[in-house]
Amino acid sequence: MADKELIRERFAAGFERYDTLALVQQEICDELAGAVMRHVPRTVARALEVGAGTGFLTRRLVEYFPRTAWVFNDLAPASREYVGRYTGGVEAQYLWGDAETAEFPPELDLLVSASTVQWFDDLPRFLGKSFAALRRGGFLALSTFGPDNFSQIRALTGEGLCYYAPDALSALVRRAGFTLLWERACCRTLWFSSPVEVLRHIRETGVNATVRRSWTPRRLREFCEEYGERFASSDRDGRVPLTYHPVLLVARKG
Repeated sequence: MADKELIRERFAAGFERYDTLALVQQEICDELAGAVMRHVPRTVARALEVGAGTGFLTRRLVEYFPRTAWVFNDLAPASREYVGRYTGGVEAQYLWGDAETAEFPPELDLLVSASTVQWFDDLPRFLGKSFAALRRGGFLALSTFGPDNFSQIRALTGEGLCYYAPDALSALVRRAGFTLLWERACCRTLWFSSPVEVLRHIRETGVNATVRRSWTPRRLREFCEEYGERFASSDRDGRVPLTYHPVLLVARKG
């Protein structure tokens, strides 16, 4: 099971720098927001955002749905300081804590979540819970990550989250009762000057919240040597990659 306290600690510690470092997550929110705007009518009355974080998705959607009554959730209550920067002009409530156990408001028109559900212990249960909270004709829009996410880290350490393949995720969504309207998966690779910079990026964006690892000098040296040997690109002056595998979808209930 995911260590939710560790996840909360790591993300809360990274909130201040997240907006400048989490470039892939920003791109994901741009694309997910665009898909919502294409598929969801602006007449949404009640909406819930799960995993609002620093407001990447929040600020895009409250501009598009200014008359919507919003509920914002995050595991870390410190999120309110950041989300609150974008919600002054809308009706907003907050639901802090673990979205897997929190009680969702009923009769929602829209439930959105970006780069969050990969941390959940029971995604099928969450999808069923989301289906129950949405009114008939309501919409679910989410992004997560696929099995190639951080493939370099997994290859060297054997550690990482259990990701659903895009087809498996689509099947789960349909099994929960939704009709898929749009889905997309791709890989996005970031390049760094050294393996140490890869680890710094992971730490400072909070996405290392899987285990409480301490790096001894020897372990760090061995990791960096193997990372460079296996993944450094001569075409990019010896820079090393880190792969993201975003998976996005929009679905409707009924």
